Amino acid sequence: MREQCIDLLFADTPLYLTREQFGKTLDGWDIEPVLRADGSIGIVFISRGPEFHFQKFGTDIQASRAHLKKYPGELIAQYGYATTRTPKSETRQQRFNERLGFYRVGEDEENILYRIDHLRMKEPPCQL
Repeated sequence: MREQCIDLLFADTPLYLTREQFGKTLDGWDIEPVLRADGSIGIVFISRGPEFHFQKFGTDIQASRAHLKKYPGELIAQYGYATTRTPKSETRQQRFNERLGFYRVGEDEENILYRIDHLRMKEPPCQL
Protein backbone atom coordinates (compact mmCIF):
# COMPACT_ATOMS: atom_id res chain seq x y z
CA MET A 1 0.00 0.00 0.00
CA ARG A 2 2.93 2.35 0.71
CA GLU A 3 4.13 2.08 -2.89
CA GLN A 4 0.62 2.79 -4.20
CA CYS A 5 0.50 5.92 -2.04
CA ILE A 6 3.90 7.06 -3.30
CA ASP A 7 2.78 6.45 -6.90
CA LEU A 8 -0.27 8.69 -6.36
CA LEU A 9 1.76 11.39 -4.64
CA PHE A 10 4.39 11.25 -7.38
CA ALA A 11 1.78 11.61 -10.13
CA ASP A 12 0.53 14.76 -8.40
CA THR A 13 3.90 16.42 -7.74
CA PRO A 14 5.25 19.35 -9.75
CA LEU A 15 8.84 18.38 -8.89
CA TYR A 16 11.29 17.35 -11.60
CA LEU A 17 12.33 14.03 -10.10
CA THR A 18 12.19 10.44 -11.22
CA ARG A 19 9.78 8.14 -9.39
CA GLU A 20 12.77 6.51 -7.69
CA GLN A 21 14.17 9.86 -6.52
CA PHE A 22 10.76 10.94 -5.29
CA GLY A 23 10.32 7.68 -3.37
CA LYS A 24 13.67 8.24 -1.64
CA THR A 25 12.54 11.69 -0.46
CA LEU A 26 9.84 9.87 1.53
CA ASP A 27 12.25 7.55 3.33
CA GLY A 28 11.65 7.99 7.06
CA TRP A 29 8.12 9.32 6.57
CA ASP A 30 5.08 7.44 7.87
CA ILE A 31 2.50 7.11 5.11
CA GLU A 32 -1.14 6.38 5.88
CA PRO A 33 -3.87 6.10 3.25
CA VAL A 34 -7.55 6.82 3.77
CA LEU A 35 -9.61 4.48 1.62
CA ARG A 36 -12.88 5.12 -0.14
CA ALA A 37 -15.75 2.64 0.21
CA ASP A 38 -14.57 0.91 -2.99
CA GLY A 39 -11.09 0.36 -1.51
CA SER A 40 -9.29 2.97 -3.63
CA ILE A 41 -7.00 5.53 -1.99
CA GLY A 42 -8.76 8.86 -1.44
CA ILE A 43 -6.35 10.70 0.86
CA VAL A 44 -2.74 10.14 1.86
CA PHE A 45 -1.38 11.48 5.14
CA ILE A 46 2.39 11.59 5.62
CA SER A 47 4.26 12.45 8.80
CA ARG A 48 7.77 12.52 10.15
CA GLY A 49 8.24 13.69 13.69
CA PRO A 50 5.85 16.61 14.30
CA GLU A 51 5.58 17.48 10.59
CA PHE A 52 2.65 16.22 8.53
CA HIS A 53 1.02 16.78 5.16
CA PHE A 54 -1.92 15.32 3.31
CA GLN A 55 -3.07 15.09 -0.27
CA LYS A 56 -6.58 14.35 -1.50
CA PHE A 57 -7.21 12.50 -4.73
CA GLY A 58 -10.57 13.64 -6.06
CA THR A 59 -13.42 15.71 -4.70
CA ASP A 60 -15.53 12.79 -3.49
CA ILE A 61 -13.66 12.43 -0.18
CA GLN A 62 -12.93 14.88 2.63
CA ALA A 63 -10.61 14.91 5.61
CA SER A 64 -12.98 14.19 8.52
CA ARG A 65 -12.80 15.31 12.13
CA ALA A 66 -11.43 11.86 13.01
CA HIS A 67 -8.59 12.32 10.52
CA LEU A 68 -7.84 15.78 11.89
CA LYS A 69 -7.82 14.48 15.45
CA LYS A 70 -5.17 12.00 14.38
CA TYR A 71 -3.21 14.39 12.16
CA PRO A 72 -2.31 16.76 13.72
CA GLY A 73 -4.03 15.81 17.01
CA GLU A 74 -1.90 12.77 17.86
CA LEU A 75 1.26 14.61 16.82
CA ILE A 76 0.39 17.44 19.20
CA ALA A 77 -0.16 14.88 21.97
CA GLN A 78 3.23 13.29 21.26
CA TYR A 79 5.40 16.33 20.49
CA GLY A 80 3.46 19.22 22.01
CA TYR A 81 2.91 20.72 18.54
CA ALA A 82 2.64 19.84 14.85
CA THR A 83 3.87 21.62 11.73
CA THR A 84 3.02 21.71 8.06
CA ARG A 85 4.03 23.70 5.00
CA THR A 86 1.66 25.26 2.51
CA PRO A 87 2.56 26.80 -0.86
CA LYS A 88 2.18 30.58 -0.87
CA SER A 89 -0.02 30.23 -3.94
CA GLU A 90 -2.57 28.03 -2.09
CA THR A 91 -4.68 30.62 -0.29
CA ARG A 92 -7.52 28.14 0.25
CA GLN A 93 -5.18 25.76 2.09
CA GLN A 94 -3.82 28.68 4.12
CA ARG A 95 -7.35 29.56 5.27
CA PHE A 96 -8.00 25.90 6.13
CA ASN A 97 -4.82 25.74 8.23
CA GLU A 98 -5.62 28.97 10.07
CA ARG A 99 -9.21 27.90 10.72
CA LEU A 100 -7.91 24.75 12.41
CA GLY A 101 -5.66 26.84 14.65
CA PHE A 102 -2.34 26.79 12.79
CA TYR A 103 -0.31 29.97 12.89
CA ARG A 104 2.51 31.12 10.66
CA VAL A 105 6.02 30.68 12.03
CA GLY A 106 8.13 31.21 8.93
CA GLU A 107 8.38 31.06 5.19
CA ASP A 108 10.76 30.42 2.35
CA GLU A 109 10.53 31.34 -1.33
CA GLU A 110 7.67 28.91 -2.02
CA ASN A 111 6.03 27.88 1.28
CA ILE A 112 4.60 29.18 4.51
CA LEU A 113 5.55 27.13 7.58
CA TYR A 114 2.67 26.64 10.02
CA ARG A 115 2.60 25.38 13.59
CA ILE A 116 -0.27 24.29 15.81
CA ASP A 117 -0.20 23.70 19.58
CA HIS A 118 -3.82 22.59 20.08
CA LEU A 119 -6.77 21.78 17.85
CA ARG A 120 -9.59 24.25 17.51
CA MET A 121 -12.49 22.05 16.39
CA LYS A 122 -15.58 24.06 17.37
CA GLU A 123 -16.57 24.74 13.76
CA PRO A 124 -16.65 22.07 11.09
CA PRO A 125 -13.55 22.19 8.91
CA CYS A 126 -14.02 23.89 5.56
CA GLN A 127 -14.03 21.63 2.55
CA LEU A 128 -11.00 21.59 0.30
